[in-house]
Amino acid sequence: MTIYNKKESVGAFLKKGEDFKGDDVIEIASEGQQIEGKFGMQDIFTIKTVMGKEGNASFNTTSINALIDAFGKESKKWIGKKAKVWGIMSNVQGKMIKVYYFTGPNAKLSEDGSFTMGEDEVDISEGDVLADDLPNELPEIDS
Repeated sequence: MTIYNKKESVGAFLKKGEDFKGDDVIEIASEGQQIEGKFGMQDIFTIKTVMGKEGNASFNTTSINALIDAFGKESKKWIGKKAKVWGIMSNVQGKMIKVYYFTGPNAKLSEDGSFTMGEDEVDISEGDVLADDLPNELPEIDS
């Protein structure tokens, strides 16, 4: 007897290296959704390419972490944000393949292979309180 698991259709996927390439700047067009894929959970986002084509792309964990650093934890706020595409040759299971990453538009690739944000990358809204702005000790409150 064959047992099937339901698959959720998420629409057309864009082709890596054709629809988007390294050094492109794309626009994030959805808040993303997690879908069970061939190799576990995948984070699928709708993106718009530089040519205006819209479709799905899978964001790997490194991309998700870089986008959190750039735009915050709430992916709904990523909609409309620009992201840089990186195409980096990597050894995956003994084969050299191009792996695609998505980061904030001003991210840099460090010598250790991690992504760092540009100085003007952090998305801080007026009224946000930074940890550096907080006092080291709480003031005493008279009751």
